[in-house]
Amino acid sequence: MLAGRYRLVERLGEGGAGTVWRAADLMLSREVAVKQVRVPPGLTPHERAEFTQRAIHEARSAARLRDHAIVMVHDVVLDGDQPWIIMDLVAGRSLDKVIRESGPLPPAFVARAGLAVLSALEVAHAHGMLHQDVKPANILIDADGSAMLTDFGIAAPLGGQGDRSGTAGSPGYMAPERLNEQPSGPASDLWSLGASLYTAVEGRAPFERQLPAAVAAAVLLHEPPFPSRAGRELGRLIMAMLAKRPADRPGPAQVRQVLAAAAEGRAASRRRGWLLPAVLAAVVLLGAGGWYGVTALRGTGDTGRFASAPDPCALLTGADAGKIIGVAAPRRAPTKPGECEWATPAEQRRARKLIIRVWAERPAGGLGAPAVAQRRFASERSTRAGAQGSQLRETYSAVRDEQGIGEAAFVQDYFRLSLTSTESGLAESRVLLRTSNVLAEVVWRREDTPSKDAGDPGPALSGARLVATSLTR
Repeated sequence: MLAGRYRLVERLGEGGAGTVWRAADLMLSREVAVKQVRVPPGLTPHERAEFTQRAIHEARSAARLRDHAIVMVHDVVLDGDQPWIIMDLVAGRSLDKVIRESGPLPPAFVARAGLAVLSALEVAHAHGMLHQDVKPANILIDADGSAMLTDFGIAAPLGGQGDRSGTAGSPGYMAPERLNEQPSGPASDLWSLGASLYTAVEGRAPFERQLPAAVAAAVLLHEPPFPSRAGRELGRLIMAMLAKRPADRPGPAQVRQVLAAAAEGRAASRRRGWLLPAVLAAVVLLGAGGWYGVTALRGTGDTGRFASAPDPCALLTGADAGKIIGVAAPRRAPTKPGECEWATPAEQRRARKLIIRVWAERPAGGLGAPAVAQRRFASERSTRAGAQGSQLRETYSAVRDEQGIGEAAFVQDYFRLSLTSTESGLAESRVLLRTSNVLAEVVWRREDTPSKDAGDPGPALSGARLVATSLTR
């Protein structure tokens, strides 16, 4: 019995993010689906508490999403330190089960399902969330053929810290940038949707291999065979959605245009023609949400000042980091590719960290790398500005532009109350800056911070100025 209300009846399925049960809601006399979130093994008590808190926050964020194609989240409860997510129990079969039983599915049916999932993703992205586990097993097909997207169990905030457990997701349906532990965005979810559409129309996954490691290598290094069963237009769309680089993928408007045409059995308008990733022409920013898409524009192909992302640990000296953090000898650690962390000594009770993340853009077709970086910067700013406000225990400040830091920069404060306190919690100030084709993020993070002291962007801005100076040398 969970929370004195939900009685588990039977296990419905299990995946990398957790186990889903059929359960009885004894208070409302109805059946529900209950997701037992998988807690990564080997966490310290502090890490486990932080994981649990983030899982609860993300489930509550998912509960705000409303769309005909989203399985609703109703509640999240704790049993000890194990989080459980309460959702609608949807009658129907998962898309992967339909494929196993029926083989390749008609392109028009696949396109209609794709439109429903696209609608769900756009709602999530507009609320500042990524799904991060779009795959046939998480697409439910009702008796009337309508599709719904379920399992926001590993969803993460746009512009946030990424996966809770690092490699959460499913082999073959994780975008290349996620496998490389690079920043992910709406284009990452659209890549996963493209892989799911490929599987549905062909009856097999695009990067099907025997071993998970071989699947990951195929995602990163190889192109799948053209999905001939999809037809020319839908097949080209799917291949474009599976482009290795996020900037080379179509945005939601282009995806919707081709899927709508395929669902009706007609050809999409060729006004902006669909090309294979190898000859995709350029990248544009679409709408206020800031997604990347493909057009036939020509660009300079400028590679920018940086052939690759600089080492983030080399952008600050230990002395500079120590002055910002307020300790003589901060601990330095490269946490993952493209990220470096400077922290107070482990024995210090209120931990303070300065985190630097760096990534470089490359030319996308004919568009130069600096232009790609400029559009990504604008996309991030728009997305983060949309998160402003308070929801439950979490608050985002307004985005503020900062002059004299790189070619462009903005800062935003963030605060999350602790589960055990109404007065203190985790505080962060985040600065994103752009120089040529490189974007860098500087995060000033403080634990156990009183809410009255949450807004403290000064250290993050100081770190950002030093990083920008290092990038111009």
